[in-house]
Amino acid sequence: MKPMRHTVNLDRRWRWLLAVLPLALAGCGGPLSPDYGVREGKFPTCPANQDCVSSQETDPKLYIAPLHYRPSHTSSQVDRDKAHTDLVAAINAAGPARIVSNHRNYIRVEYPVAPHDQRKTDYYYQPEQAVDEVQFYLSPTDYTVEMFSVGKLGLLESGDSRERLEKVRAYFDKLQQQPRS
Repeated sequence: MKPMRHTVNLDRRWRWLLAVLPLALAGCGGPLSPDYGVREGKFPTCPANQDCVSSQETDPKLYIAPLHYRPSHTSSQVDRDKAHTDLVAAINAAGPARIVSNHRNYIRVEYPVAPHDQRKTDYYYQPEQAVDEVQFYLSPTDYTVEMFSVGKLGLLESGDSRERLEKVRAYFDKLQQQPRS
């Protein structure tokens, strides 16, 4: 009878260990930090060997100028809200976009890569799930919109990130020139 009792205690120990082990392992890793978003007003640095541009980079090949919007001298929050509205319109006008995150000072967008008939060469290949991830940060201290774009899951550097942000800039500037109501 003793061996059976020992087996029952061992079985209970294994169940307890299997119940506690996932909780212990979950606490060891800590929270994972995503590779997107603004931390203390800064975007992540551009990853090496990817199609990436940022208004916060110092390398001239990776740098793109930020957007600027007009102050009305009545309220900086009204100006920022108008810039935000114009920016969302420009994002959508620049191509098929999926706005993933839309906050007062921050917008994150995914643009799918160009379909085969719109690609620049016959030898251009990208997986179907490849996207350009674009982020915009409306600075709370001045009248600028910082920009960051990186190709995700893409296999080739195509220059699409810079080209798309320049389209957004053209639409945004056009909307900013319109008279305010």
